[in-house]
Amino acid sequence: MPLRVMPRIGATVSIEYLGVTVRGVVGSIEAEGRQVMVETEDGRSVQFALNRATATFTIDGSQTGARLSFHP
Repeated sequence: MPLRVMPRIGATVSIEYLGVTVRGVVGSIEAEGRQVMVETEDGRSVQFALNRATATFTIDGSQTGARLSFHP
């Protein structure tokens, strides 16, 4: 299993939800790296939180819903 990528401002990301992928960029980081605000390519702002159980960023930190993937 790959280690979790640390978020950084300006990082390119993908939001994956129900088979749809939307690209975005990390606009801000809060809560010591556990929350990120993403600006999507269609102009929306979406907040993600780190899920403790899965070590992935999801909306509200839940186990279901949209997931955030970081690109190197």
